[in-house]
Amino acid sequence: MFRFNRDMEYALISLVEMSRQVDETLLSARELSRRYTIPYKLLALILQKLREGGVILAEMGPRGGYRLARKPSAIRLKQVIEAVRGNERIADCLTADRHCAQDECGCTIKPLIQIFQDRWISFVESITLEEVSVLEVRANGK
Repeated sequence: MFRFNRDMEYALISLVEMSRQVDETLLSARELSRRYTIPYKLLALILQKLREGGVILAEMGPRGGYRLARKPSAIRLKQVIEAVRGNERIADCLTADRHCAQDECGCTIKPLIQIFQDRWISFVESITLEEVSVLEVRANGK
């Protein structure tokens, strides 16, 4: 079941910061950790997942770091969620192929859960990192 917890929060904070780098400046895990007081080891794991998910690129070496793999307008919230958390659903009882674990006993709320799930998927597929970054700027008045 999807929960917006710290790993998603830290992933989005890092991605918004990377999206601000107009010249594709690399950001190290240490710098991001220090700047936003995120535990370094946890952030390093999250950045690794984002890299493995194709959301960011990593360059090794003393001047290495991370940057976005694509423009912020081409990165969808769904891609970030899948990279960090896997293919999570709103409700554990409803699978991706619309099978309900409670079908045998006559679940009475499956249609409601399916509507909620469909709208959630539509929402996270429609939101880009660019939009998240713009929201952050508006919220902080920058």
